[in-house]
Amino acid sequence: MNTSLNPDIVRLTQELCNALAQDQKVISAKARIGLFFQNAEATKLFQEVNSYGEELRNKHLAGMPPTEEEISKFDKLREAVVSNELARGFLESRQQIDEILGTISQFIGMSIDLGRAPSLEEVEEARKQSMSSSCSCGGDCGCDGECGDDCDCKDGGDCKCSH
Repeated sequence: MNTSLNPDIVRLTQELCNALAQDQKVISAKARIGLFFQNAEATKLFQEVNSYGEELRNKHLAGMPPTEEEISKFDKLREAVVSNELARGFLESRQQIDEILGTISQFIGMSIDLGRAPSLEEVEEARKQSMSSSCSCGGDCGCDGECGDDCDCKDGGDCKCSH
C-alpha cells in the first residue's frame, strides 16, 4: 500500500483499529447486527419499513403529501420494527457504532484544526453544537437534537417537542 502517512501515524492508527476491534461494546454491537441479519423476519420488516418510507419520501418530494392512511401504515410498520427485538437491537447497535465512529472522527478533525489532541469535553461540546445546528429549526428549539421519538426535527421535519 502506497500511503503518504507518516509510518508512526500508520502504526498508531493500526493500534487504534485493533483496540476498536477488541472493544466489548463493538464486539457486542457486531454480534447483535449479525443476529439481525440471520433472522429473515426481522430483516424483512426492516426492508419493508425502509422501502415504504422511501416511497413516501419520494412522493413528498414530488409535491404530493402522504395521506393519513399512508402515514398510519408507515407508523404501523415502524412500530413493528421497534417491537421486534432483533430489529431494535440492530438499530441500537448501528447507532452505537455510528456514535463511536463519529466521536473518533471528531477527535481526529479537531486535532488537525487545533494542532493538538482535544479533550473529551471539547469533543463532546463540539458534537453538541453540531447536533443542535442540524435541527431543522436551526437549533433554536432548544432540543440539542435530543428531542426523542415524538419530535421530527432530527429527521428534517418540524420541531414538536415544545422547546
